[in-house]
Amino acid sequence: MEPLERKESRRCPVCGTALPEQFTLRRCPNCGAKTLWGRRESEPRVEFGVVLFNARLCGIMAGIQLAMIALMLTGASHPVWWVTLSMVGLPVLGYIAGGAAAQQVPRSWRTSLLVIVLALNAGLLAALISAVLGIYDILLLAGIVAGVGALLSGIIRTAITRRPHDD
Repeated sequence: MEPLERKESRRCPVCGTALPEQFTLRRCPNCGAKTLWGRRESEPRVEFGVVLFNARLCGIMAGIQLAMIALMLTGASHPVWWVTLSMVGLPVLGYIAGGAAAQQVPRSWRTSLLVIVLALNAGLLAALISAVLGIYDILLLAGIVAGVGALLSGIIRTAITRRPHDD
């Protein structure tokens, strides 16, 4: 078990059975549900510095994209101070949130966090492009973010975990 993992997190997410202490366990021996924290033995470990840098950078980019989407949705009738505050404040908040998230996740979740933040940025980019093209429905934009993120998460995970000699 990793140092940052709690004992109670070693339970099956579906049936609640206590799981053995095998770190690479991918499925519950009782019900067969996937565990949420395990990594495949073939996946290389992602270093903390790489995850921290990418989480902070993705936080900055997510803040910029959210600010631009908000400006597109609300129109250009805002005072200059509001526009400046949103364009500067949201990327700073994204940097802080990305760094905090990277420092709190256990080592076994680093790859998943990296996939999530990269997929989120890809989805936000698609939503920003959609807003520029004239789609202003918030639920539709949220669906675009979720859909693109879900579609690309497998490709992103493969790109992160693929070793150079896998060609």
